[in-house]
Amino acid sequence: MHDPRGKTGQGLSFAVSPTGADHVEAPHDTAFAAAGPILQRAAPMGLLEPVSALDLGPSKVRNFTYLQLTWSLFNSLGVCNFVAGPVWALPLNRLVELVHAVTGWETSLWELLKVGERTITMARVFNVREGFGRKDDTLPDRFFEPLENGPLQGKAIDRKEFEEALTMYYEAMGWDPKEGVPTRGKLAELNLSWLDESVKDKREGK
Repeated sequence: MHDPRGKTGQGLSFAVSPTGADHVEAPHDTAFAAAGPILQRAAPMGLLEPVSALDLGPSKVRNFTYLQLTWSLFNSLGVCNFVAGPVWALPLNRLVELVHAVTGWETSLWELLKVGERTITMARVFNVREGFGRKDDTLPDRFFEPLENGPLQGKAIDRKEFEEALTMYYEAMGWDPKEGVPTRGKLAELNLSWLDESVKDKREGK
């Protein structure tokens, strides 16, 4: 349904989703391309400046990474993507209050986003263990070809820019930039050191 030649973050979403190409891996680029209420609701995550839907540089990678953590958190909590911020009405900080009300957990938005990151990282460890790697974090050739008509005629995803963005995403997630294997330090930071044996050989190139 969604062509990443018009919103490049969806390209990253399709490529790195642990369960295959998925248009709900993170909110779509167009919501953050201009100032307004959505961007205001993203402020608690530090996403303060608009980023063009066609951008595939560091700002887009940063946006996508933070937004992927957010929607991964929603999956962990069982929260509908059509309810919560930053795209929809439920403010992210209010989500912290709701988690406390239901569970008694005195938490913070930072700690909740770590829940989302832990989920993504565990899925990555599983995929790496099963033989998936950078070669699988890609897009169909069609998306690297220019659109033939419409308002974005001639637009395509640049392969070099895409590969650079993928490397930057790996680094932002604390994964090895060559194959996307979570580093020992990242696993330790997420209290997932018990998973290190599952990917140690992959990290060492075995």
